[in-house]
Amino acid sequence: MVLRWSPQEARLFQLFAVGLHGKSYPPGEEGIRRCFRDLRGVQLDPLPVLGRNHDLVIQARVDGTHPGQFLDLVHRERIGFEYWDKVLCAIPIAEFPYTRALMAAGGDRWEQRREERLSREHPGAVEAVYEAVREHGPLSGAELRKLSVAQGTHRAWKATRAANGALEVLWNRGRLSVAYRVHYRRYFDLAERAIPKGLLSRPVPSLEDFREYLLLKRVEMVGLLPAGGDAEVWAFLRSARKEGLPERLVAEGKLSLVQVEGIRTPFYAPPDAGRRLAEAERLPLADRARFLAPLDPFLWGRGVLKKLWGFEYVWEVYKRPADRRWGYYVLPVLFRDRFVARFDGRFDAKSKTLHVLGYWEEPNGLPPGHPAIKEALWRFLRYVSGERIVFLGRESVELKRG
Repeated sequence: MVLRWSPQEARLFQLFAVGLHGKSYPPGEEGIRRCFRDLRGVQLDPLPVLGRNHDLVIQARVDGTHPGQFLDLVHRERIGFEYWDKVLCAIPIAEFPYTRALMAAGGDRWEQRREERLSREHPGAVEAVYEAVREHGPLSGAELRKLSVAQGTHRAWKATRAANGALEVLWNRGRLSVAYRVHYRRYFDLAERAIPKGLLSRPVPSLEDFREYLLLKRVEMVGLLPAGGDAEVWAFLRSARKEGLPERLVAEGKLSLVQVEGIRTPFYAPPDAGRRLAEAERLPLADRARFLAPLDPFLWGRGVLKKLWGFEYVWEVYKRPADRRWGYYVLPVLFRDRFVARFDGRFDAKSKTLHVLGYWEEPNGLPPGHPAIKEALWRFLRYVSGERIVFLGRESVELKRG
């Protein structure tokens, strides 16, 4: 069965699916717990510009949160763990048994190549680090340096010592898990000490079962998964797409196929997508502007953004300044069911000032003086624990309430 929707229906459904319409979370930690459960994963990123990406994902949906709070809660209460999903994500702890299939298969392929290289260049380093963590853990690379464990030079992304590379390898294989972070530095412990025993004792699924689980989950996370293109949003699932798994799940009634008027590429959606759309249509859209994280699951499918939403978004942090069209850390601004602007900001913790470095209104968007935008800026100021907002132009102008 193929569902045939208008672009307006598809957009409303996607907002509903990713928790940006129809959801109301309590403020603070309880809201974080519920939101994390509903999102089923949040992409982690180290850049601390306005908080980190994972903080921004949560603040778009939950009031009363602050940078650093989400990941601290994930590890402190062990409501989640860190591993691969689309990329590195915080994943609800209940889903740990499924990911063990990927761990058993070697995890990420890039990390497998690192393991091969590390074994050639520093034989014994991996087991030496494992034993050090077993005896002294939880440990980070800093403690391993003090213990003089596996300190041979190892040049690779994020690692300059064999010990750091070994930690990555052991984590990728599922032998270690991230116990907690301090100033974003990871501290690793044995998986059996960091993960609840009841989850570790479950049978390891087959890789085929894992791929089915991950595909169904990915559809839930993004709402509408394009059948073609958007390779990034198919991470860890590209072989499944080539082998026809999505078509089989549609035939079995585990996925729906959605054809949107005016868009050639069909989309995969949850099996009850029609019911969910009807529910979404019954709920009023909130008159609330939101600043979205650059790696929000809603934005994972950049092709979907362009085709369905008419919004082209490129995260420009890795571009040279001269090549940037907008700015270094630009956040899309969503209001009701449309993108209305782009916002580039920087927070000065010393002066507790949120500097708006740029604000670009979309066609038929909202200006910075619109009440919904001003209120969103004040909510954002509370999120970063700031005291004032300043627009930077030829002159600095402090934004006043009201």
